[in-house]
Amino acid sequence: MPNLVGIWSPELTREAIQQTITKQLGRVRVSGAVCSEYVAIFPGFGMALQDHNLSENGSQPVFSPDGKAAVLLDGEINNASELRHEFAGDLDNKQPSSAALAAQLIFQKGPDVARRFNGFFCVLLYESTARRLSIISDRFGARPLFYVERPKTFLFGTELKALTVADPVSRKIDEIGVTELFCYGSHFRDRTWLDGYLKLPPASILTIDPEEMNIARYWNYAYDERAKELDQNTYASVFGILLDRAVERRMGGSKRIGIFLSGGYDSRSVAAAIRKHHRPLPAFTFGLPESRDVQFGKMLAERLGLDHRVIDGDRPYLYKNCRSVVWRTEGMLPFANATSIDFHDILKEKMDIILTGFLGEFGGSHTWPQLLMARSRGAAIAAIYNRFLARKLGLVQRIFQPAFFKRVSAAVRESFDTSFEHVSNERPMNIADTWNFLNLQPRGTFHAPAVDRHRFEMRAPHTDNDLIDFLLTIPPPARLEQRVYKKMISYSFPEIRSVPCTNSARPIDPNFGREYSRMVTSFVAGRTLGVFRKLVSARQPLGREYHDLAANFRAEPELMDQILRPLLRDSALPESIFNYSAVDQTMREHYESKANHEHVLALLISVGLALRFFFYDDLSEAPRNLFVG
Repeated sequence: MPNLVGIWSPELTREAIQQTITKQLGRVRVSGAVCSEYVAIFPGFGMALQDHNLSENGSQPVFSPDGKAAVLLDGEINNASELRHEFAGDLDNKQPSSAALAAQLIFQKGPDVARRFNGFFCVLLYESTARRLSIISDRFGARPLFYVERPKTFLFGTELKALTVADPVSRKIDEIGVTELFCYGSHFRDRTWLDGYLKLPPASILTIDPEEMNIARYWNYAYDERAKELDQNTYASVFGILLDRAVERRMGGSKRIGIFLSGGYDSRSVAAAIRKHHRPLPAFTFGLPESRDVQFGKMLAERLGLDHRVIDGDRPYLYKNCRSVVWRTEGMLPFANATSIDFHDILKEKMDIILTGFLGEFGGSHTWPQLLMARSRGAAIAAIYNRFLARKLGLVQRIFQPAFFKRVSAAVRESFDTSFEHVSNERPMNIADTWNFLNLQPRGTFHAPAVDRHRFEMRAPHTDNDLIDFLLTIPPPARLEQRVYKKMISYSFPEIRSVPCTNSARPIDPNFGREYSRMVTSFVAGRTLGVFRKLVSARQPLGREYHDLAANFRAEPELMDQILRPLLRDSALPESIFNYSAVDQTMREHYESKANHEHVLALLISVGLALRFFFYDDLSEAPRNLFVG
């Protein structure tokens, strides 16, 4: 995942634009990274792409025949070969690079043609005659693009630091954005923690010219509640066919491909769909040797003919990586969510492209009792609020200054309510899955890869356009307990059906009635056994969790002594927002009383370092080599 940077400011000279682009590239450049830099400079506009050469898009920028328009492509178009065939009559040659293909189609048919692009991408189009910039995001906003609009100036970049380094206006903290982050672990819609710094929404085309700025959506993530209902076997069969094609679309190129393989459903379905002529390829499982993921991942790899390797991270990993993680993710999620950077040297020995089992559907709402009982849109929204906000509200309220929390709490609730504006569905499970995908999924799946964007590319077959369009026709009853998903794996990939799953420690059973009775029995037995284990302090031999994050925080007191407490001492976390005595009490409770406050502590560290780096421009602790934790 490379870096885009740029500035639109019609009154600036070519020389002034060049100076800004040089400054932006200098801030996002990674020491030691092997990248190509593609630059297009016009009077009043400049854009540049720092490319890691993994996407193999060809030389850029691509100019129109008259030289008055230019295109930059960040990302991949996974259906490029299909588009070359479909639009063969419109192309200058039969095998243009992906960047040239995108540019030619956009020059001829306009930015809306990007709705036909299948993959993770961000495309820039500049038309010098109209002094018009168009920025096109993919369906899921997986290639992040941030922007800020100032008087007669528009700055943009893949990272916030590309904006802050060139922003002529004094920065302000977005108080609602900061509160959202602590309440939910992510931001709603286009907000960030910096006032006026926004994220381009998914499936959008932002256009700015001397007259106006406009954002138009070309696709919405929404369930088709009028779709004809099919039987579950048909859903499963079509699912399998489309997943096979989605994976094959993402196996192209000359770079080395590997996969993260756990014992869950998502990664095993992607691994099983890899056609035999691509195997063996490396598969990595993170976990302790006795964990379920490692045990079941090894079984899956043996049956699928994958080159399996276990990454055992039983060592301190939080303190040494927190600065590097925050430098890249810029306070947009808790740093502890992205510490795989500790193992990237190991991964890089085997692969450049990471296949991920990230699922573009089936958000997990089928496990919420409150939601299953909801019978209206309002009841569904209330269930979502109780699940994602109410549980954290007490601790969040405590670490904020009372006056601050009172002032912003109503606005944060309003922000939550308005986050449903783009959720057009009416059935509770559809509402929850859509909202979850639009608002919460990006915090891990779309922000975390930014930790090492210069070393790896990410491909997610489950977000294939054709597959998503089909999955969004499946009604809630068929999705309950992932019935269609389990049937698809069982019928399409019978060789892995008997390998137990991490969640249940049982083989996949597509018979819902039989599985449901077992699930209820296991739940009751598990609750009883859990109480017993707490009493005798027995260790679960096949635990689901790779790390006990709370215990790992307690094992590294330097997180508090050398990071958080100095941030408080130096007032990097504004006292107008944060209640320092309550933060200190929260630290003591976590370390001395063994309360589980790791989530809020990780956010305090992430936001504090992000403020130091990107708000106060204090780079004294900024990591110099991002390849080293």
